[in-house]
Amino acid sequence: MQIRRAVRYFSCVLLCGIACAGVLAQEWKPQRPLRLIVPFPPGGTADLLARLLATPMGNALGQQIVVDNRGGAGGVISMDALVHAPPDGYTFGIPSMSAHAANATLIAKLPYDSIKDFLPLTFVAQVAPVLVVHPSNPATSVQDLISRAKAAKKQLTFGSSGTGVSNHIAGELLRLESKADMAHVPYKGGGAAMVDVMSGQIDMMFNPVSSVLPFINSGRLRAIGISDRKRSPVLPNVPTMEESGFANFYILESWGLVAPVGTPPDAARRLRAEAVKVLSQPDIVERYAAQGLTFAPSTPERLREIMVTEVTKYRDIIQRAGIKAN
Repeated sequence: MQIRRAVRYFSCVLLCGIACAGVLAQEWKPQRPLRLIVPFPPGGTADLLARLLATPMGNALGQQIVVDNRGGAGGVISMDALVHAPPDGYTFGIPSMSAHAANATLIAKLPYDSIKDFLPLTFVAQVAPVLVVHPSNPATSVQDLISRAKAAKKQLTFGSSGTGVSNHIAGELLRLESKADMAHVPYKGGGAAMVDVMSGQIDMMFNPVSSVLPFINSGRLRAIGISDRKRSPVLPNVPTMEESGFANFYILESWGLVAPVGTPPDAARRLRAEAVKVLSQPDIVERYAAQGLTFAPSTPERLREIMVTEVTKYRDIIQRAGIKAN
């Protein structure tokens, strides 16, 4: 009798364990559309990445993911909206790591903490800015460009997508390292700045490979340096800034997926898992590699490390360069 009771007892325990495991194994399933906040207007790389993720992630989740473009204030408007969204798993965002990091120093009173108020999901992608000039510019290298300007006592003008973004910071770093007379000309987007380089209104700009590659290939721009640690496979003849004589010149534009702090762990895990599936598809990886974009999905912990490192790096350059928010 005692043996039978023991068997029944352990059978009940086993069945309960199986039932609980089944509940735990169930994936989070959203019951309404989700929102993916993008910190820039449609047409840029962040928007491209968001739309690349939204459709297949939405299909996997069984709900539409609405891409919500909230440009302005270098990404502050969008990140403020994300932080104050209900932390229920239905809202997440894709900040530019460079702009997000720069704002931590540039904006004295941010409406959020750049690290503590965001739940990291996964790193998404990165691309190196390329230094481009007009094809008629006689300079054949970065050092040649700087030397000619110094010899002529000419101020070099460089454009950017706006104060604090990666191409602005790269330009400021070049000014610091070269000790050349350079002036920053901010634009509302990289496209407008590139137009002015191509028309000769400004001397140069750093802009992501993915944005400038078609214009380099068509001969409308000439690339003379890239701010990565190694040369780009799509621009193998363009030397790195370190090869050009500027040690430790390493600036990348990158993006990550984050959610509001307090997002349920099961929702965060599911969002990350579906994003990683998309970013790991060989055909997608190959297609965007041809444009200079590198996908690099990561653990949440690794994304947090990157966020902290970027804030520190950008703070150093911003303070040394004396950059002020507009």
